[in-house]
Amino acid sequence: MKSMFLRTFLVFSVLLAITAVFPAAQVSTLAQGAEVSEALPAADAEGWISLFNGKDLAGWRLPEFGGEGEVTVEDGLMTIGMGAMVSGIAWDRAFPFRSNYEIEVEASRTMGFDFYAAITFPVGEDGYCTFINGGWGGGVFGLSCVNGFDASENETMQLLTTKNDQWNTFRVRVYDDRIEGWMDDKKVVDCPRAENKFSTRFEVEYSQPLGVTNYCCESRIRAIRVRELKADK
Repeated sequence: MKSMFLRTFLVFSVLLAITAVFPAAQVSTLAQGAEVSEALPAADAEGWISLFNGKDLAGWRLPEFGGEGEVTVEDGLMTIGMGAMVSGIAWDRAFPFRSNYEIEVEASRTMGFDFYAAITFPVGEDGYCTFINGGWGGGVFGLSCVNGFDASENETMQLLTTKNDQWNTFRVRVYDDRIEGWMDDKKVVDCPRAENKFSTRFEVEYSQPLGVTNYCCESRIRAIRVRELKADK
């Protein structure tokens, strides 16, 4: 009886000590992998802020999607390996933009045949969405999701050809009134924000608030950058 009481007392004492060092709210936040409160890197002359330094994964975390491929950096290129389904990265620092900004990703698919640099991004006060590039077997472009419908089922769907070992620049522009998606110099998405509700599919939720993912393929990334846009642009 005394031994049981002693063990209970010791456990309670340890829990009390942990609570004193890490308050409950903080323990919960740490367990969820909260964003680190660090400022974004400095912008260049054109306003672009580079989010990938070409050396390592500083600022990024590796979400546990389940069966994800390995992510490595070598010779200025990030390789997102092929996984069972979704693989990728998510920004792990404070991200101040939710409207009037653009994201640009330079990517190449080196293996596989599905989306290779889908961009998950913030929209408005608390929303998120994903720009799909080459999904559903390599040809579907669009936003997932709009009013609960994914890119293959809503009005943003476009069918384009994608090729392996070819570099493409993907861009998302979020304005107060619309969302645009680009492949190189071609605008492939122009979706009004009014009366539309944006969300992400469950497969990529872990890439919020900002992430780059692939599906059953291998990708290489050589640039990820963001910049603020003027509201009236």
